[in-house]
Amino acid sequence: MPRSHAFALVIAAAPLFVTSAEVPPDLLTRAEASGFRATSSYEETLALLRRLETRSPFVKVGSSGTSEQGRSLPLVVVSKEKAFTAAQARRLPKPIVLLQSGIHAGEIDGKDASLMLLREIATGARPGILDAITLVLVPIYNVDGHERVSRFNRSQQDGPEEGQGFRTTARGLDLNRDHLKLDSAEARALVALVNEWRPHLHVDNHVSDGFDHAWELGFATAEAPQAAPTVDAWARETLAAAAEATRAAGHPLGPYLELLSSDDPAKGAITPPYRPRYSTGYFALRNRPSVLIETHSHKPFRVRVRANHAWMVALLEQIARRPAALVEAVAAAERRTVAMGAPDAAPSDAVLRFGPDRDDPAAGGGTPDRVRIPIYAWSTAPSVVTGAPLTTYARGTLRETELPWYHAPRVAHAVPRPRGYVVLPGWTPIEQRLRAHGLRVEALPAIADAEVETIRVADPKFASTPYQGATLVTSMKVTRQAEKRSIPAGALWVPADQPDFEVAVHLLEPDAPDSLLAWGVLSGIFERKEWIDGPELERMAADRLQDPKVAAEWQAALADPAFAKDAAARSEWWARRTPYWDETIGLVPVYRAMKPLTRR
Repeated sequence: MPRSHAFALVIAAAPLFVTSAEVPPDLLTRAEASGFRATSSYEETLALLRRLETRSPFVKVGSSGTSEQGRSLPLVVVSKEKAFTAAQARRLPKPIVLLQSGIHAGEIDGKDASLMLLREIATGARPGILDAITLVLVPIYNVDGHERVSRFNRSQQDGPEEGQGFRTTARGLDLNRDHLKLDSAEARALVALVNEWRPHLHVDNHVSDGFDHAWELGFATAEAPQAAPTVDAWARETLAAAAEATRAAGHPLGPYLELLSSDDPAKGAITPPYRPRYSTGYFALRNRPSVLIETHSHKPFRVRVRANHAWMVALLEQIARRPAALVEAVAAAERRTVAMGAPDAAPSDAVLRFGPDRDDPAAGGGTPDRVRIPIYAWSTAPSVVTGAPLTTYARGTLRETELPWYHAPRVAHAVPRPRGYVVLPGWTPIEQRLRAHGLRVEALPAIADAEVETIRVADPKFASTPYQGATLVTSMKVTRQAEKRSIPAGALWVPADQPDFEVAVHLLEPDAPDSLLAWGVLSGIFERKEWIDGPELERMAADRLQDPKVAAEWQAALADPAFAKDAAARSEWWARRTPYWDETIGLVPVYRAMKPLTRR
């Protein structure tokens, strides 16, 4: 089927919805009991989870870790076989599905929808889901932000009117920017959970901002080639059927879109290939589908929660019809990554960046599909606040609009896939993150004169303001060069023949968008630690100028007026040509092994 209509299949039977009147009062969510004026607190959520655990032998409430303010991170496992540990669950021939809510704690619809779903399973209303799937629920991910409640946290969101939590953690970290760098205790706990359970599917519940339309919900997932072929094929079929079932249940929806121009919706829309900092991009590195759910912030809280619930029911019921298909899609994707990294594998590329980019979506030959969206009529006028154009929408007047839609990923930047990486000793921040992601890492004995590729970075440009508490490296010059290097004892070996190797690629290749170097974790490699005394450098320069070749190079450098006026640049030019120059400046402490290492 055409990519633009991948979500249009035959209408499926509508999922049942249990009304509040049919639910025992002690099993109602705070949202339901308040007429959707409020969402439950952390303690109220835990209390309801405990009551559901008491009601059903198939529900187990636990914890995945501790937040940075000391709160337990709630975790719920639902298993007909009472497989309440990861080891038990992974021995079953059933898919493990991770449902996550509250990563942005003001966007809390998914928590309330998950509690309703959990209640239905616990009381026997969803036997098909229980028979076919092991569920792992993280009902509140950002628990500290969840408790920072205010009616003024999300100005553009229609309820809950008694308030909701805050977007970030207590440290101001956005957890949906932390999947790869793992700065927060919460992200480390989530990734540890993923390492242990290895869920076959991840669902991430959000509430969208942006332009105004009639859809109650939007959804997205990584597509091929960002997603592995088998995962892409599974997602294409399953999400299309789940979308139609959700529509049939009375909830209009479509693909999750961002406008190319907030001033003119007619210019088109994009669903970008998300970077690994986001859940959608991170789980693609781990050969798993991650489904992004964005209920529409301009819809009332009641409508959003019910749409979120209907989507999750529809998705899980689709999985329950063919549970083995999801298990095999993920297993095949993992086998593919392992095979590409095998010592005798044919050469292949590791992709560092995908397009399209919202600033220039057609760059690189990208062509859009067409998507029809029920947008409310819009008009644009100068803003009183900024003076710039401002687009507003008129509720009640729908303008069915067909837009160009950019979403199919294409390779924007790739490098030859190594057979593994060597991480030099002493770089604890690198080792900590490799191990935190569950990657296979081993310490090496000393190896003399191994053939590797070194990576050097130069001309770094740093962001002018901090982002997520870090000073990002926004651009740099990267060169890779084959060299013979002695590898010291204690260096770490990260082999390519492991299923999550793409995570290592995106951590260690400096020009990957969320690499440790790009996030500023390794910025010390740009710093000089030693200098040559001025008179001594002057003497060495005078000696070197006796060489006609050096003298010619110096005159050529001085031909640049900016360089000629820059005393520091001139000094560095000469320092680099002396034996005192520190060759580790700009040298990434990671070697690319393009063929298997020969060990002693």
